[in-house]
Amino acid sequence: MRESKVTQLISTYKKANTYIVDVGNSEVIIVDLGNYPIADLLKWLKTNNKELIGLFLTHEHLDHCYGVDLLKAKLEFTLYCSAMCEINMRNSKQNFSRYIEEFETFVVKSDATVIKDGQILSIGNVEVKIIETPGHSPGSICILIDEIIFTGDTLLNNVKTTLNFTHSSKKDFQKSRKKILKYLTSNTKIYPGHGTPFKIKF
Repeated sequence: MRESKVTQLISTYKKANTYIVDVGNSEVIIVDLGNYPIADLLKWLKTNNKELIGLFLTHEHLDHCYGVDLLKAKLEFTLYCSAMCEINMRNSKQNFSRYIEEFETFVVKSDATVIKDGQILSIGNVEVKIIETPGHSPGSICILIDEIIFTGDTLLNNVKTTLNFTHSSKKDFQKSRKKILKYLTSNTKIYPGHGTPFKIKF
């Protein structure tokens, strides 16, 4: 099966990743959108003749969802996230924008389609599998497409996941980590929320 092409964009705050994933001849989805410049993103889509059809959030933290409403004001697409992410991204305390000086206090207002653990969505020419992985945050998910997976802050490259937020859970994270590893092989390419893509040796 053909591996989807992935373009990695990096935001200035915490070097959070935004990924653009080819899911058809011209159709793409985005995974996470922090404070990456919307104008630059729109230019990229136009230059590469790409149509955005969906945006997935791996979790509710500001560095992964700040740009959603800004992009929604320019383009029409479906926003996907977990039930807890949908709740928490609309709360400035839970998305943490109330506490971070580099960001204006905000909530995500765009309508969202809630996705659930084990759900498989057919988008473009690919199947997208949703894996709920609470721990780092209550709304965390991982997104599996063929042999690539987007792990948000649940699985990072040689960096420990932060678990000291007020809504983090070490117990949930341990369960989620065991759960996610069952989906991985030595061929699975992992695209984390921060840092460079990597693979795990088994």
